[in-house]
Parts: sequence; structure tokens; C-alpha cells
Amino acid sequence: MNTLQKEMVERIRRTGPMPFAAYMQFALYDPQHGYYSSGKQRTGWRGHFITSPELDPSFGVLWARAFRDVWVACGSPDRFEVAEIGPGEGGFARAVLESVETDFAAALSYRLIERVAVVRDRQRAVLDGFSVEWSESITELPPISAGCIFANEVLDNLPVHLVEVVDGEFKEVCVGETNDELVFVTRPPSNPELFDFLARVGVGAEEGTRYEVTLAGESLIAHTTQRLNRGALFFVDYGMTALEIAERGGTLVAYSASGADTQVLEHVGEKDITAHANWTSVVGALGRAGLAATGPVPQRDVLLALGAKDLEAEIRSGYEGAISEGRGADAVAALSRRQGLGALLDPWGLGGLGVVAGFKNVDRLPYLSDQ
Repeated sequence: MNTLQKEMVERIRRTGPMPFAAYMQFALYDPQHGYYSSGKQRTGWRGHFITSPELDPSFGVLWARAFRDVWVACGSPDRFEVAEIGPGEGGFARAVLESVETDFAAALSYRLIERVAVVRDRQRAVLDGFSVEWSESITELPPISAGCIFANEVLDNLPVHLVEVVDGEFKEVCVGETNDELVFVTRPPSNPELFDFLARVGVGAEEGTRYEVTLAGESLIAHTTQRLNRGALFFVDYGMTALEIAERGGTLVAYSASGADTQVLEHVGEKDITAHANWTSVVGALGRAGLAATGPVPQRDVLLALGAKDLEAEIRSGYEGAISEGRGADAVAALSRRQGLGALLDPWGLGGLGVVAGFKNVDRLPYLSDQ
């Protein structure tokens, strides 16, 4: 039993079983022992999983074009801010800042929203030489007159409540303890909002079915939309509709050095815990905040609309030039980039992630409009 599990067992003995959302918050973000807040590198080739920004700079290069499109739609203001939530090791921000040019580069202000001090230090090293600002949380994000808020694989890391129907009644799935082991137990719902959420997303009550309630996702959207006066929010994530999540019986999974598993109560703080974004909830929350919401659109389609094929041709040309001139290291680098871009477009892999956008006081981008 590791330190965090011991602390949680003792807490449960004092105060009783905790909602799974509270458990997930501790497991991921406990100040000392949480999976993310411990400060260890979790993403990239040295981490437990690879996200799109770490796979290849092409991801940032292409999204920079979307940010520019929103800037133009806003009337090309002198100041345009991009705020990135959950910026990982800073690779996405660097790719964006290295690729922008001319008037847009002069107008662009970039902000990273990162809660962990050690990770901020690593991001500063990656972004050395660029003008970047940091905020520790959404609540500290200054108002954005015109800009974009971008979140890649953030929604799936937000704490979720679990509820299920037992003998015709809704019960909340909580975390208790038995003989020093963490176990699932059911209790009366801790928050009446759980019922309201299920009604909003249109999920019925079926005996034995477990539902994931993403109140934290809706809260994130409410806070971010309040800070944006004009522009767009972009969420890129693994996601499903509320009905799809219910029919599947939930999407909870854990990631660690050993790979993926469903044992989310084991090795507390040593595993990532994720649950798919609930697109029904996300689109609804954006709409209630007054934004024009679109999606989900497959990431592959968005990246292709942003010029992925042209970028691939540029990389291929660089590879061929390096081969003809005998620059072996450059050829290998170009080949690696082609493979990385291919993975970003793979419909059965990262290309299958969903993109949901919300537009506020600005026209929707054509490639992110409902068909």
C-alpha cells in the first residue's frame, strides 16, 4: 500500500466513503502524491502515453492555422490571445509559436494554464526565447478580448461521478475500504445535480447500468466561456455521446508504465485515470453559455481541412532532398515526421479523436460547422 492509498484509507475510516469524483481528484491531483501534481513527466516518449502534440510538431503547425482563421474572423485585432489548458510539456505551444508569421505573429499572445509548478518549469525551458505567460488555473485566467481557448485531452482527465440504478433507485458509486483495500460501494447520491445532469443529456434509468456524470467538464466550460469575449473554444478528446457511454457501461480506464487496465482503485497516484468526454454534455454546456457549438468532427477531417496533405508534401520533399544530398540525419528526421503526421491522420488512432468547437460573437469556421 503506497502513501496516498494509506492516506485515503485513513480518510475514509474517519469520514466515510467518498464519491468517485473526489477519489479521482485525489488520485490525479493530490499536491504531493497525485499522478499529475507529483511533477513527474507523464506524456511524451518518457511518459506513460503519447498525445498528439508530442507525436509530431505538425499538430501545432496545423492548429496554428485554425487560430489564425479565428483571428481573421475577429477582424484581425492588434492583440489576439491563445490560452492552452493542460499544455503538457509545452511542445504544442512551441510548434504554434515557431510556425506563425507576419501580422498574426505580431498580434499573437500565448498563455499556458498549468497548475503544477515543476511542470511549469519544464515548459519554460521548452519555450525559452518565446514570449509566453502562465496562469495556474482557469479562475486566474484574465479576460480575453479576442482569442482562442484550446484543450487537448483535458476533458477526459476531469473527475467524474459514477451513478447506477439499484433496485429501481439511483445510487452513487463511491469509494470505501475493506481491510486496507479500496473498494466500490453504493450510497445515496451526494449531489442533486447528478440527477439534473442525467436529465440534461437524455439518459434513462436502466437497472444495473452505470453512468458517468461529468459535472467538472460543464464547470470548466462555464468558467472559460465567461472569460472569452470573442473567439472560439476548441476541445480535442476521446469522446462519445451520452447514450453511447451509457450503452457501453462507462469508459473508465487507467494508464501506467504497465499499459492500460480497468483497475482504477489500485496503485493510487501511480496511474492516470480517464473517462471519455461526454460530447452531449459538452455541446449542451457550450450552448447554454451562449456559444454556437459544433461537432464532434473527427480530428482527421479537421487536420486535412487545415492543410495536412500540403504539409505532408513539404515534409516528403524535404526527405527526398536530404536523401539526394546525402544528409542522412535530416532524412531520418523527415521520415519520422511523415510517420508522425500519418499517425495524426489515422482514423483508427489519433485521427479518430473528436473536435468540438464553440464560437462566441464570431462566425463559425467552415470546416468546423455542422453539415
